Amino acid sequence: MGGDGGTISSNRTYLRGAGKACHTADHPSNALKRAKLEEAERARLTMTTCAISGAVLDISPVHKSGGSVGGIGIVACPHGRLYKRENALEALLRRSQGAGDDDKTAPLGTYIRGMKDLYPVRFHVVPTSNGEGGYIAACPITGSEIGNGNIASYLIVRAKSKDKRKNGDTDEVDENPNVLSERAVKEMGLDGLQAEYGPFEEKDMIRLAPPRAGGVFDEIRSKMGGTRRDGSPSEAKKKDKKRKRSADGDNAKISSKVESPGVQMAINDRLRGKGSVPDSKRTAVDEARSTVQSAVSQSSVLSNLFGKGKKPQTEKEKAETLFTRNC
Repeated sequence: MGGDGGTISSNRTYLRGAGKACHTADHPSNALKRAKLEEAERARLTMTTCAISGAVLDISPVHKSGGSVGGIGIVACPHGRLYKRENALEALLRRSQGAGDDDKTAPLGTYIRGMKDLYPVRFHVVPTSNGEGGYIAACPITGSEIGNGNIASYLIVRAKSKDKRKNGDTDEVDENPNVLSERAVKEMGLDGLQAEYGPFEEKDMIRLAPPRAGGVFDEIRSKMGGTRRDGSPSEAKKKDKKRKRSADGDNAKISSKVESPGVQMAINDRLRGKGSVPDSKRTAVDEARSTVQSAVSQSSVLSNLFGKGKKPQTEKEKAETLFTRNC
């Protein structure tokens, strides 16, 4: 404080006893309250604004006269964030064109690879009580307000049916709201919700605006990472079938090569030790060999020239055959 290099107490934390009173803003209890307020404000913004543009989400009902389903143009990601469908599609197009570092594409995250990773949201909306003509999102079962983020809510993602033919029942289900409060899910149970909101499983439920505290958001993110690494069961089955099909194709090629007539004949000849010479040519060679052997055995001159075992000659025989060898 005297210019001697000490600490300048411009912050209250450097003062002795500062922030110890419960009515001050630096008290731990007030810091916890402030964190809760910040978390509640973050949840409210997540449920009411687009994560890309920051614009307010429109949850007005589709049919003005008696309609109760709103937010048709809203989609949600597995992390529980809400987007306008047009903004999400525009951000994906910008990313595909190479503008991945743009501020409008950053909120999507790398876990969103296309529109298939975004799920449609249909809120059950009711008019506001102040009479201003607005609407609020509410749970269709309990009636509690879920649009402000104070109450935990889940987005129900229906499982894809194997039968691609649509009928009136599936169309009616697609028009029903698919956002329920956590209390409604616990009271009704998953089995009790299948008739109106199913078919779906517990893993198909997306927590909207999950809190950062308590490890809820970290658990959702780790679950998404495991799903990306392992893949869905259907994708695993497809990979196994493809691997098996390729193995069967290789075995069929090998068996077709082995079973061809030329290869099989060559293998048999090698096993018999006769080479790859045909039978007709082999017979002619044997006849010629036998003819030469008989001629050599009958002629003494040929036997001396081509015979394997030559007898030692005497001096007299060498003298007699001297001029014959020189010719």
